[in-house]
Amino acid sequence: MSVLPGHRLLLQGRGYEAIKLTTIGNFLGAVFAVFSLPLFTIVVPWIYDIVRPNLFWILSFVVAYMIFSEKGLKKIFLGALVFSLSGALGLVVLNNYPNDFLFPLLAGLFGLPMLLLSFQQKTNFPENFSFETEKLKKRTIASAVSIGSLAGIIAGLLPGVGNAQATLIAQEAVGSQRLSPEISARKFLVSIGSVNMADFIYSLFALFLISRPRSGIAVAVEKLMPVGSAEILIFIGVILLSAVAGAVITTLLARRALFFMRRVFYPRLSAAVFVFILALVFVFIGAVGIFVSLTALAIGLVANLSGVKRSHAMGCLLLPTILFFAGV
Repeated sequence: MSVLPGHRLLLQGRGYEAIKLTTIGNFLGAVFAVFSLPLFTIVVPWIYDIVRPNLFWILSFVVAYMIFSEKGLKKIFLGALVFSLSGALGLVVLNNYPNDFLFPLLAGLFGLPMLLLSFQQKTNFPENFSFETEKLKKRTIASAVSIGSLAGIIAGLLPGVGNAQATLIAQEAVGSQRLSPEISARKFLVSIGSVNMADFIYSLFALFLISRPRSGIAVAVEKLMPVGSAEILIFIGVILLSAVAGAVITTLLARRALFFMRRVFYPRLSAAVFVFILALVFVFIGAVGIFVSLTALAIGLVANLSGVKRSHAMGCLLLPTILFFAGV
């Protein structure tokens, strides 16, 4: 969902502005996540004790909201179909194979369909790029960061809820405000930057807040060390330092990257990445992984070609999680 407004700005010759807005969201999202930690340290364990027994209903509501947010009965049906098919595939894969199969599963549902379709399309870049950016009001930026960060924090703490669902929440919140399409698109890019950063940070902080990892990185950290107050302080320092360095480096590299992109033949690049991902699946998983990826690819194409939200394919994780909390 973040690709579309960013792509529109790129085709207008304002790709640098799209990158800068997302980077602003990343940086401020990190600041929001870190400085809100004392408050969430107090309220999250208490809220989680209340929420956990009701996660079946909460996640079911999230799924229903995602599906019925589609416009028209046909798209609602297709959204439910994509969710059901991806959920069924997720149940088969996760119940019969180790966690390594998340790679071919998610690659097939999300990455490979876009690469296959972009291979068939020809992208023409504008002749000139603009490095000027339209300033957003501080109040607009603050609103976008708050919405995105809170949505990302929810995704970082709740099982089965990921960036796709958090992005949908942010998109609905931003889109519901009375803004011009241009301002709304720019505000959304700031918001999605905050979603990604807050989700990443709180999936790590969850080790401290609720004693449960919420990402692959958090699982790796949990295996390396216990996470207490001292470790969290170190994490905070590293996060803030990395956020500053990342914002500066991204902004500088963006200027060079735009000129480099003009020389890239995208269909060929898409085909090469498509083959590379399947090769990685075969090397790490084997022939069964290829079968899982291609099956997931077929489901992912339904979402991409029908125009429904690709986030419905997160049913591969949401449906098994819902059934787990239902005691099935």
